[in-house]
Amino acid sequence: MTVVINGRFLLNSFGGARRFAIELTERLSRLRGDILLVTPPLPEGTVIPEVPHQVVGRFGGPLWEQIELPLWLRANGRPLLLNPATIAPFFYTRQISVVHDIAPAMRPQDFTALFRVQWHLAVRLGMLRRGQRLVTISRASQGEIAAQFDVDPDRIDVVYAGADSLVASESSPAKTPTSTFLVFGRHGAAKNIRTVIDAAGELPDSSGISVRLIGQLDPALRPYAEQKNVPGARLDWQGPVTDAELAHDYREAVGFIWPSLHEGFGIPPVEAQSLGVPVIASDIPINREVLDEAAIYFPAEEPAALAAAMVELAEDPALRATMRARGIENAARFTWENTALGWDQLIRRDHG
Repeated sequence: MTVVINGRFLLNSFGGARRFAIELTERLSRLRGDILLVTPPLPEGTVIPEVPHQVVGRFGGPLWEQIELPLWLRANGRPLLLNPATIAPFFYTRQISVVHDIAPAMRPQDFTALFRVQWHLAVRLGMLRRGQRLVTISRASQGEIAAQFDVDPDRIDVVYAGADSLVASESSPAKTPTSTFLVFGRHGAAKNIRTVIDAAGELPDSSGISVRLIGQLDPALRPYAEQKNVPGARLDWQGPVTDAELAHDYREAVGFIWPSLHEGFGIPPVEAQSLGVPVIASDIPINREVLDEAAIYFPAEEPAALAAAMVELAEDPALRATMRARGIENAARFTWENTALGWDQLIRRDHG
């Protein structure tokens, strides 16, 4: 029987959640011969190449996911539905869904009221009822979800995300690094980017270190840096990049900074490690779980400690070599092939 993937993520997801959903869809399609990606109407050029695809319905948001998609599924034999992007139909009973973390509960200010309502209902009704399965991407997230929804952690499966997407983008040996650190300038207090900006302000003038901020930048960060009088030369506001540009930026960097106060997994620092880039990370449980001893840790809300770690890494070639080797070894644990194999086992265990 066909296994259907809920493709709403192609319309409105971004960042790590989008990469997760796309990679899982691509890898499962290669691994199995029964995958069908079902989506609402999409902008031209949005489809995933080589993945069988069908457009269903007329809408594109909650109405599509909660009404049009379930109606189509019921009219087509009630196939197994995979939801790779946190939200699922409330009342469809044959589905496997992923919840990356409990961010909507921990940081409601970062999400719309409509999304928060959908998330709570999707988990309680569409993931935790009999006949459905909830998957998350780390042991830390498993414990948090179980506590949030007062369920036995054993009811929540763990399949780690992959982080080897960029290895094929640029596979040449690592170059002599610049004095630039890389960080995603993401929105939300839990992303803790202001600590990175504060750390940049504490760097000694003699260090020559700068920080390049990439991705969908939080528009509040630049005014914050100006308010803090961080020298302009220390911050490079690059913004969105392609995968090829991201791989290039990783390889040109002296290190990657991952300052989050909370994550469900954290694909970017493992991607950096896979390309041989040393990682400086906030000392929180999920980072210890995923990055192990292959990162330099700093107290998450102490800019001076982060600045000191940046200077030490930039000025110590032996430390960089050690962290590079540890990072490559650690990143090898997290491949999208392993992620797809884990999901395939869940499909076969319950649905054949």
